[in-house]
Amino acid sequence: MKHFKKLFYIKFVFLTFFFSMICISCNDEDTTVSCIPNVSVSAQYNLNLPAYSDLNMPNGYVELAPDGTNGSRGMIIVNTGNGFNAYDRNAPHLCPSSDTTLEVYEDLKIVCPHDGAEWLLRTGQPLNDATQGRTPRKFLAHLNGSVLTINY
Repeated sequence: MKHFKKLFYIKFVFLTFFFSMICISCNDEDTTVSCIPNVSVSAQYNLNLPAYSDLNMPNGYVELAPDGTNGSRGMIIVNTGNGFNAYDRNAPHLCPSSDTTLEVYEDLKIVCPHDGAEWLLRTGQPLNDATQGRTPRKFLAHLNGSVLTINY
C-alpha cells in the first residue's frame, strides 16, 4: 500500500509538471500567443510631417502598414496625452491569418476583425472576453524633440 501511494504521488507530480509546461509554452512573456512572429522594430517618425500630424494631439493616432521597420503587420501609434503607446497590429490572442490584423474603430478602441475582440486604444486594456485577457504587444516609444523613436 505504501508503494502504491509513493507511485501515485510521483505520477501526480509528473503529470502536474507536464501540464504546467504545456500551458506555459502557449504564452510568451508579453502576453501574446506564441505563434505571433517576434520581429524586431526600429523606426523613427518625424511628427512635423503631415502623415504623422495626428500624433501631435492627445488621443491622436496613426495606423501604419508594414514597411520593414515596424513589425510584420505594421503598428498602431497613439498619443496618450502623457506619452505614446505603439502596438503591434497582430491580434495577440490568435495565430496570424488574413483577417487578424488589428484596426482602430471609432477613434476609441482597437478591434480584431476576425472575432470582434476589443482593446482600449490609449492603454491596450482588454474590453471583452474575446481577447482572452491578452493585450496587444507593446513597443517602446520615446519622443526626442519632434522625432518619435519606436523599438522592440
